[in-house]
Amino acid sequence: MEKLERFFCRDAGNVLAFVAVGTMVILLAASLSIDIGSAVTARNQLQVGVDAAALAGGHGLLSNQSYARELALFFATRNTVHGQPIGLSAGDVTFPNSSRIRVVGHFNAPPFFIRLAGVANIPIQAEAEAELTSVVGTTGLRPFFIPEGEWPLGKPVILKIGDPSLTKDLSTPGFFFPVDYPPVNRGNPISGASEYENNIANGTNSTVYINDILRIEPGNMVGPTKAGISEVLSQDPDAIWDVNTNTVINSQFPGATSLRIVKVPFFNGQLDLSTAGKELPVEGLAAFFIEGLSGRDVYGRFMNMVTQGETGDGNTMLYKPTLAM
Repeated sequence: MEKLERFFCRDAGNVLAFVAVGTMVILLAASLSIDIGSAVTARNQLQVGVDAAALAGGHGLLSNQSYARELALFFATRNTVHGQPIGLSAGDVTFPNSSRIRVVGHFNAPPFFIRLAGVANIPIQAEAEAELTSVVGTTGLRPFFIPEGEWPLGKPVILKIGDPSLTKDLSTPGFFFPVDYPPVNRGNPISGASEYENNIANGTNSTVYINDILRIEPGNMVGPTKAGISEVLSQDPDAIWDVNTNTVINSQFPGATSLRIVKVPFFNGQLDLSTAGKELPVEGLAAFFIEGLSGRDVYGRFMNMVTQGETGDGNTMLYKPTLAM
């Protein structure tokens, strides 16, 4: 009996030892899982932040790298990791080439349990690159369909002819550049003064792609043109084009985001419009700052533009920042 009692006592002691060791292992595993989970969360939040910073910086690439870096640094702080704003230094934002921006973010995730083992923090890093890609299909285009030309930055261009004598150069008297939306190949174009004026003021809701077919709106449309352009000008009345810097200044809106910067389609300027008929293919997409009316002609200054839309290859001056894979 005494031997049997010693056996069970010894076995019980072994069990207690195993239980103690097992409990410690479980607690250690749980502690590690909490710290690892916290670090993973921090990494994901940091990635979201640097992605946003890179995309924001991409918007500034059309202006200059200094402005792109400024946007990236600002938008980084709009995101947080564990409740702390993401802070980037100027050196964290670099430019692999003229159309790409790279952002690298760092964060020291504070551990909850493994600090007991002397680990002060868990270093986290995330990086993202954004590049400008060509937009080949977009909404919001204004109803001016202009011939393609040589357009250096800031060049004044007639977006809507008001003087009938100017149409002689196009071999098509009566075509003053107004156009109807949606494209013929995507729906039924809506004609008329009211629709045309609304599209000047607000842009079309229809998506227009390069190679779509647009129907010409006949007539000079003097009254609707004046009313629509007046509304556009009222959306940012103090903005002007600075010929020294080739930028919009005195705008109510930051960067190149004035509501007077509009998107328009253009057609092949080499077409013989006397035989082309009333429907023309879209050769490409461009953007202009609306300066206003000169007589009956609508003038704009050519510029590149960042906008939303479908990207691809084509003859376009519209761009969209996208994350590089």
